[in-house]
Amino acid sequence: MIRCRDRLSRVQPRWWTGGLAILGGLVTAAPGAALDAEAFNQLLQTGSCPRCDLSGADLRRLDLSSVNLEQANLSGVNFHQAILDDADLSGADLRGAYLSDLSAINVNLNSAQLDQAMLISADFTDASFYLTNFGNAFIEDTQFVNALLIGADLSDIVLVDGNFAGAIMCGADMHYGDYRYGCVSESVDAEESAVD
Repeated sequence: MIRCRDRLSRVQPRWWTGGLAILGGLVTAAPGAALDAEAFNQLLQTGSCPRCDLSGADLRRLDLSSVNLEQANLSGVNFHQAILDDADLSGADLRGAYLSDLSAINVNLNSAQLDQAMLISADFTDASFYLTNFGNAFIEDTQFVNALLIGADLSDIVLVDGNFAGAIMCGADMHYGDYRYGCVSESVDAEESAVD
């Protein structure tokens, strides 16, 4: 069951604790988009909605830890202050999504589309971005500590500030530098040295 973040419950009026039915009524879609209420309710009730269309949904401050949103349409979704720890968003369409002040520790974003997404003050520690397309994403004050970015396309991002300490960026396409260093394992290096 999806819950609002604990700190939100301290600042919201008592009517907020009325349950998921009330929370479902607070979800709004982006202008011109029709939110799939059935998909949203499935996500809230089961924590799993692979291939669902949640485009334009307002998922602010929700605890979405360990949810399955594999290959879901999450374009334009507002994830402000949400928790996506250990969630599976592999292959998801997150174009234009707002990912600010969120915790996404150990999230799976392999092969996801993040074109024009806003990643601001987000924590992607230990996250996996294998073959992820960042497109024209805007990244500011975001943590990618120990993240897996093998083959990720970061060539067109706008990077204001980010912490990539310990990140594995082998084969990542990024116009800020060459990230092929360290791509070959030490055992292969040792074998090549022995042959020479």
